[in-house]
Amino acid sequence: MSEVTRTVIVRSAPLPRRTFRIFVELEGMYRNMVEQLVLYAVNNGITKFTRLKAERYREVRSLYPRLPSHYAYTACQDAAERAHSFLRMRKIGKARKPYPEVRSVSIWLNDHLWRAEGLTSISLATHKGRLRVSIELNKHYLRYVNRGWRLARPALLWEGGTS
Repeated sequence: MSEVTRTVIVRSAPLPRRTFRIFVELEGMYRNMVEQLVLYAVNNGITKFTRLKAERYREVRSLYPRLPSHYAYTACQDAAERAHSFLRMRKIGKARKPYPEVRSVSIWLNDHLWRAEGLTSISLATHKGRLRVSIELNKHYLRYVNRGWRLARPALLWEGGTS
């Protein structure tokens, strides 16, 4: 039996200054992990998440001991996808640079890093503890919730293209 999923983008309500600073720090740490992992994966021809995680997870995890461990796990997933794509493009001659650029980062949130708290907020695990973020309800989101749909996992924390 297959399951139908639908992607709906929801915006957060305006964040308090402290919460925003925590998210900026989190994005910087995640970006650093992904950049290091991508460079390692490309240098060593690694395209599989399991191999990258086996070789680098502990080192990346030790860089940020206060960050929940699943950020290192999802950074390995993200980096493996990027390295696989880059190596494939380089093989067919479409990548001209020696290494891929990590221009924008979407933080992959697995089920250990976030949870829904009702219909109007989510709770995110960060290096400063759990943060509650209110979400703005929109017609598209409410349409699916009213039909009995539920929030799926995993989710992405995306900074609307400004990074």
